[in-house]
Amino acid sequence: MLPGKDGDCLLLEYGDDEITKRMLIDGGRAGTYPEIVPTLANVMEAGGHLDVLVITHVDQDHILGVLALMEDEDRPAIDDVWFNGFDQLMDVDPALESFGPRDGELLTTALLTQGVPWNAAFEGRAVEVGRPMELPDDGSTITLLSPDRSLLEALIGDWTEECAKEGLIPGRDPDEPPPKGFEEFGTLDIEELAETAFERDGSKTNRTSIGFLFEHGGVRIMFTGDGDDPRLVTSVRPFAEAEGGRLRLDALKVSHHGSRKNLSRDLLDLIDCPRYLISTNGDRHDHPDPVAMARILKYGGDQKELIFNYAERAADWDVAEWKETYGYTVTTPDPDGFVTLDWG
Repeated sequence: MLPGKDGDCLLLEYGDDEITKRMLIDGGRAGTYPEIVPTLANVMEAGGHLDVLVITHVDQDHILGVLALMEDEDRPAIDDVWFNGFDQLMDVDPALESFGPRDGELLTTALLTQGVPWNAAFEGRAVEVGRPMELPDDGSTITLLSPDRSLLEALIGDWTEECAKEGLIPGRDPDEPPPKGFEEFGTLDIEELAETAFERDGSKTNRTSIGFLFEHGGVRIMFTGDGDDPRLVTSVRPFAEAEGGRLRLDALKVSHHGSRKNLSRDLLDLIDCPRYLISTNGDRHDHPDPVAMARILKYGGDQKELIFNYAERAADWDVAEWKETYGYTVTTPDPDGFVTLDWG
């Protein structure tokens, strides 16, 4: 878990002594890229590259750091970029129709100009639930959980207007008011907060987030971006039912940095997960939301680990009484500012 400010930036490494595969998921804010460079330099020193770069969706806190990466002439080579641009919303077949001007999207322009492989695993089409994908035979399994065709198409009609309002570059930060922070809740009642009625995230861009279940060597991690909770619930339910009611996970990257509108009890009831990853420094929207955190504490399992990539966001939840009552521990970054989870 790299420091992406209020966004996401995660580096996944897997493999064996002979070969290591790497997937970078999102890039955080533009200002975080200098903090990521040393990690990427270590990758190149080891003779490595990025097998896949995933841009989950177009919001600034996920995509601006990727733009900085694309502008870096010394960046690692990238084998494939998973990203749903406007033509993927339209489900245009690149073999039949050219991509066109792209409405000035900077990332799209960079990918096309630099000739970086784009959604190659999907034959250039959209990364979406139900789309066949071709992946190397490296022992890993990737199952797409979101988005679906309907969520992608919902963004087509007002792409320019909605993306400008909700954070697509070039654009501005979202106008959505921040959720209530600790100071507005006063003394927190975990039991009461956990029972707060779920309200679905209305952001059309968040609903297009690429979410997937990754498995290698018996380890399962669920990556969500800012994914739509009802879509994730629909995708996870059959896997949970096949395993007796709950899908075993080793870690869940909590959707939308711990927003109450992106994590429901319905989802928590479908998974058996010991580790919850909270990626945010709390800027702009004061994530994680106390309601989402209360749901994790009460319904996230008897014993669990809450893992934050910013210590200041962990401090509010490092409360001895709550930790004892709800059976959890709190993990914060190493001195180098990173959180490294190792199943090797």
